[in-house]
Amino acid sequence: MLTPLDDTLWHQLPTTFDHVWTSDPRWFDRYWFAIYSPDGRVAIQVTMGAYRNMNVLDGGAVMIVGGKQYNVRVSRSLNGSVETVCGPLRVQPVEPLKSFQIDIAPGEHPLHGQLRWDCVEPAHEEHPHYSRLQSRTVEDYRRFDQIGVASGWLEAGGQRIEIDRW
Repeated sequence: MLTPLDDTLWHQLPTTFDHVWTSDPRWFDRYWFAIYSPDGRVAIQVTMGAYRNMNVLDGGAVMIVGGKQYNVRVSRSLNGSVETVCGPLRVQPVEPLKSFQIDIAPGEHPLHGQLRWDCVEPAHEEHPHYSRLQSRTVEDYRRFDQIGVASGWLEAGGQRIEIDRW
């Protein structure tokens, strides 16, 4: 099936972007942001993962503030969509390898707000992760890491938390 990504010049396989190179159902691609207040009183994590061989996009956000944890968990079928939106959660690159916009729309869930994440260090690739157990591959993945700061706000339990370059 064709997607908007197929109208780009960045194919890595002689086929369309709607699938990945392996049939492994565990194959995934993920965003993961960890954000902490300078005083250590607030912790935030935001994730979004695409599990192409299971036709799933899921995500979540968690904020711990005042000794209480607030969560939003979301999931939907991919159905060929390349949009990084799942329920109230949207994660969008603003400038590749430099900045992201993260939005959690208000709703019946206890957490919402807007964050902008900006890099402070260039992205770097980790060494490949590969291991076997009794001749069976149990890990074979590659990823990159990047350090950045977040600004914006999140509201949980009626309390608005302002975030300034955490």
